[in-house]
Parts: sequence; structure tokens; C-alpha cells
Amino acid sequence: MSFLTIPQNYAPGFVPQRYLYLNDSAAGQLTAQLTDTRTGEEIASLALHNLWMPEIDVSAFLRRIAAPVPFETGATGLHLPEQRTLTLSMQIGADQAADRIYLPATAATEEGEPLTALPNVRLIGAGETDEISFNCHSQASATLSVTTGSGRADKTYSETGTGVVLFHLNAAAFPNASAFDLTVRIAGRTTELHYEVMQPSPAGRRVAWLNEKGGIDRYTFPLVEQRDYAVERNRYRLVESGYVQSGVACEERLFLGSAYEPAAVLEALARIPAAPAAWIAAAEGWIPIDIVTDTLRIGRQGVLQHLTLEIRARQKGVRL
Repeated sequence: MSFLTIPQNYAPGFVPQRYLYLNDSAAGQLTAQLTDTRTGEEIASLALHNLWMPEIDVSAFLRRIAAPVPFETGATGLHLPEQRTLTLSMQIGADQAADRIYLPATAATEEGEPLTALPNVRLIGAGETDEISFNCHSQASATLSVTTGSGRADKTYSETGTGVVLFHLNAAAFPNASAFDLTVRIAGRTTELHYEVMQPSPAGRRVAWLNEKGGIDRYTFPLVEQRDYAVERNRYRLVESGYVQSGVACEERLFLGSAYEPAAVLEALARIPAAPAAWIAAAEGWIPIDIVTDTLRIGRQGVLQHLTLEIRARQKGVRL
């Protein structure tokens, strides 16, 4: 008995990833055990009855253990975020497949590829943070050039990735900066990004979402076009006193308007409703949100376009 095929390392974990096992001894019952190799916790135990060549798709289990969140730290530089990879061990009977590392993604990527859907020319608020992650299982080096009124200064960083390496940029750490240029080199591949520093709109809201490549993108919607409150009351009726209110829940919904953007930016924003997870920045941190919008309408003004996104907190009663 042995594994015939197993998924590739660093494969996207949110699409079918199948293990094929050969039960050539005709064992009537086998047990497949799936374990998170990072924590040692059992993910699932599957009973396989009278199967000569069982095939097990683990993507549903990988979705269940995925827990990516926006990366926040005061330090600008390269980091190794554990939540951006999924680790899995598969064992059937006495046979164990090679451990695998997966990305929380639906699209396959190559080493050195940036895990982002947004273009490489971006805006960042003077007090905002941004992140960009890369498929990396070797050495990564980065150079950040900070432009101020007195010229340019370079800072260099280095890290060895084990699946994903992430560059975190905290614009507040460079109060006099007017622009940032970031160059990241991984496995012979070079990625260059340019940031222009702006003063964000007081009414703007910053949203983050998990994109199809397994990275988390961020964008500031400069306008809250509308704010709705849906009030849900629970009532019961007493014959002698009429209706009595037993509980009230208030759901807040925001309609966020993007700036007029090039097509490449709008294409990335249009995929937010399909994201497995999304968040909005608040004073207490990143709040998980539910995207209410099912159909996005893109408005045109010349060559630029904009869209509106309706959101609500994922948990009832949470203020946005």
C-alpha cells in the first residue's frame, strides 16, 4: 500500500488538492488522518471502507483551518507571517505522505511572484500601512527608497521564507516622506512598487481582503456614500398589556465609494465580493466584514471609473 500521487508543495489550498492512495492489499477498512503539522492538532479522521484506490480532496479541510488576517506591526520590513500558509500531514494506516505547505489561494503562483491583484503603482495615506506578500521558500531581499524634501534614503532588508514572505510598510514611521519605492528580489525575480504619499480623506475607510493568490490587499475607499441602519426587534404579546419588546439588534451597513481609478485598480476591487475574507480598519483594529454587494456596477467618467461596495460587520451588533 502506498500513495500514488500527492499535491505539489506550495499549491493553492482553496481549489481541489487530491491525494490518491493504492490499497493493493485489499484492506477492508482504512483510516485517513489529517493533521496540522504546525500545531499538531488533528483536522479530520476519515473512514475508508472497501476502497481499492481512494482519492481524498483536502481543500475543504484547508479552508476550515485557514486564518489569515491583515498583518500589523510597527516595524517596516520583511516578515514571515505564519497565518499565510497552511500545513498538512496525511497518513493512511502506516503510510504517511510527505508533509505539504499550501497557500490560502485559488490561483497557483511561482516562487518570487507577488501575491497581489493591485497594480504596482499605488497611493498610501500618510498614516496608513500597506503590505505585499510573495511566494517565497528561499532568500528574499528588499530595498526601500524613501523620498523626502531633502532627497532619497535607502533601507535594505533580508529574510528567508518558508512559503510566504511579506513586506510591511508603515508610512507613519516616515513622517516627511512624499514617496516610497520598493524593490524585492526572490529566486532571480525582481518586483518593483511605487507609492505616492497622500493626505487621506477624513471620511475614507480602509478595506483589506484576501485575494485569489493568497495575499491580502488593501485599498482606501475615500467616500462613505451612504450609511444604513437595519433595526431588528423581538416582541411578544401579553393579553393584558399588549406587545412587550424583549430585544433589539441594530445592523449597520456602509456603502463605500471608490475614487475614479484606472481599469487595473477597478478590476481588483471588483473581485472583493468573491474574497474568502475581508476586513475594515477601525480604531480597535481590523474588523471582519461581510460583503453584501453581489453585483458591482462600474461608473465611467472618461477613461477613469469608480464603483460602490456595500458592507456590514460579520457579527451583528458590531459598529463599523
